[in-house]
Amino acid sequence: MKLSKNKNIGIIRNVLLVITGGVLLFLGSCSSTKFVPEDEYLLTNVKVKNKARDISREKLKPYVRQHENTKLLGFWKFYLGLYNLSGQDDDKGINRWLRRIGEEPVIFDPYLVSQSAQQMKLYLNNQGYFQASVNDTVIYHGKQKAKVIYSIDPGNRYYINDVDYRIEDDSIRDEVLADTLETLLRKGRPFTVELHERERERINKNLRNRGYYKFSEEFIYFLSDTSVGDYLVNDSLIVMSPDEVLGKKHHQKYRIDNVLFQLGIGTNDLLGEDTGRVTTGFDTLRFEDVYIVYEDELSFKPQLLTSSTYIRPNDYFNAELVDRTYQLLSSLRLFRYINIRFRETGRTNNNNEPLLDCIISLSPGKSQSFSVDIEGTNSSGNIGAAGNFNYQHKNLFKGGEFFTLNTRLARQNQFVRSSTEEFNTIEIGGEASIVIPRFWIPLRIQQFHQRYNPKTNISLAYNYQRRPDYTRTIANVRLGYNWKSSRYITHAFYPLEFNLVNIPNLSREFEERISETFLRYTYEDHLIVNMNYSFLFNQQTLGQNDDFWYLRANLESAGNVLSLLSPLWENTNNSDYSQLLGIRYAQYVKSDIDLRFHNRIDRYTSLVWRFFAGVGVPYGNLNVLPFEKRYFSGGANSIRAWPVRGLGPGSYSEEEFRFYNQTGDMKLEMNLEYRFKLFWLLEGALFVDAGNIWSIRESSSLEGGLFEADNFYKEIAVGTGIGVRFDFNYFIFRFDMGLKTHDPSLPEGERWIPLSRPWRWDDVGFNFAIGYPF
Repeated sequence: MKLSKNKNIGIIRNVLLVITGGVLLFLGSCSSTKFVPEDEYLLTNVKVKNKARDISREKLKPYVRQHENTKLLGFWKFYLGLYNLSGQDDDKGINRWLRRIGEEPVIFDPYLVSQSAQQMKLYLNNQGYFQASVNDTVIYHGKQKAKVIYSIDPGNRYYINDVDYRIEDDSIRDEVLADTLETLLRKGRPFTVELHERERERINKNLRNRGYYKFSEEFIYFLSDTSVGDYLVNDSLIVMSPDEVLGKKHHQKYRIDNVLFQLGIGTNDLLGEDTGRVTTGFDTLRFEDVYIVYEDELSFKPQLLTSSTYIRPNDYFNAELVDRTYQLLSSLRLFRYINIRFRETGRTNNNNEPLLDCIISLSPGKSQSFSVDIEGTNSSGNIGAAGNFNYQHKNLFKGGEFFTLNTRLARQNQFVRSSTEEFNTIEIGGEASIVIPRFWIPLRIQQFHQRYNPKTNISLAYNYQRRPDYTRTIANVRLGYNWKSSRYITHAFYPLEFNLVNIPNLSREFEERISETFLRYTYEDHLIVNMNYSFLFNQQTLGQNDDFWYLRANLESAGNVLSLLSPLWENTNNSDYSQLLGIRYAQYVKSDIDLRFHNRIDRYTSLVWRFFAGVGVPYGNLNVLPFEKRYFSGGANSIRAWPVRGLGPGSYSEEEFRFYNQTGDMKLEMNLEYRFKLFWLLEGALFVDAGNIWSIRESSSLEGGLFEADNFYKEIAVGTGIGVRFDFNYFIFRFDMGLKTHDPSLPEGERWIPLSRPWRWDDVGFNFAIGYPF
């Protein structure tokens, strides 16, 4: 059988090589100048030679007006090749399709070369290189081909010397000068236009946050003197009076007079000189100095609206609080339309300060919805089907409480190791949860609520899992909080999480196999009462393909509170461990981090990095980590050359179990994936995965599975592979093929498979999945 598999893998490898080579030769054989008109040239290469140490070539590239055709892997003009496969007949559908998915040749344009040189020089001038020069050279080569070289000599850079403030309006001088300690224009910094624009924005933001409703950046400009010598610049920052723009002598601070919510009424002005006019034709409620105008019936508690705004009567206008109010209202997920606007009342208060009315228009959306889904599923590479019923109520108790009820029935097909035999797993579960848009604690912390938008999460869940080797049920109760401390940072703290794990059935073969090992403890009934904290930093913005960082850090502790309270109840089981409700509880501390970076190279290609590290330390009442808290490796979202739970720990090699079920206390993992678009719905990927799991205690370690600081690097598994993805917009279907490259379960000296022996069928891992791996 192995011989047959070896032949199969050899055949597959040869076929793949022939197909790949054929595609490369075929695309390469097509003339790259096939669609280049006579007396024109194909732009084959653009190179920027830059001597400026402080300005990278990457920053200069956006100012190059014309680039060569897109390259894959830095050399292969795949999309130009597709375009050149088309024929001259525009009436044929295949020709139109190839041109649509391909990329037409870039025709060299001397005018754009000149424009590029001018744009780069202007950019360098704006960066303080006032003596920069940019020269372009065009080299014609081959048949109808040209490449362009831009040579940049930046000259000396200019730096800020002194900064002088000229404030024409006496009434605003103190406000501006009091904030100069935060200025960006510091002596010794490089002189850049960007730095001056950021300073304008900073001053404008600061003043608008202090009540200056009509102030804008157009009132600020700079005069710069470069004649000082020694490549220094003296700056003058000038703040104009409002005479020329607004026709007033002084900039004025505005206070808020009335705050009015109008629900489902539209955007017509309801406030006139007399606030009482808002009652005409509508119901009006005044709550905590805020007006609420509505038709028919108010579907929200007044507290929900008043606690979701930072804008209060008698406060100064603050542009930042307006933005935060909008974000707070949006996070409720209750409104289809939100509009916050201000209007001058024409009145002043006792201090002769002009007044503004704030009108917040809200259009409520549907509060309830349900869906029934049938979907394909993937759990680390194992394909199956699932049915889901989902119910949502966004305003359960009229306080913005978001209630969800999910039920699930799933079945998956998995394979017995070293065999084509399949087995089925069944999963039945349900979860009910409610998200309350505030901290559900007895203390009133209004300022914290308005600043961090906290939410309370309560959930109940039950899950039944049946496998050939065991049956397991998990009952879960969670109470926790999450809040945002900035645009990108989210915190989650769960002071109470209760898991009751029951294993009513173990197969005789599996039970006998683990009865004399530490694994028996992980397959006994147990109780987990834990608390955990998660920190999330995520720069990703939906709908955009920019560079972004992603970091998730978790810290979890279990059993400590129960251990402190255990003397309160009598231990009657005559054992060396404590129980609660007749069940042994787990005690451990666990922490892990997941760091990712998505680097967009161009519109077709990107490079994604991922690093994961985690460790769990059991102690006290249970000397091993519970099964569901242990780490595993392999599968569609991990080391893809190995099956799920089929790698490690360490150099351990398991041959007796029929089912992959290898776990550990510690995990290290690194992934690198190069993604590129092909054509139509197709995307491609090349990847390298590396990592493993280990045990941290010799008493609970399998042979070769113990983590050793001076030896673990030899046990890092490495897998390489290729992937194909189908992007259907709503979801991505993924197929990855991984090859074991460094297998730590083999004897030392034989672990680098391509160097020690040919690849075999068992060295190949196939993964079908939904979505990207990370």
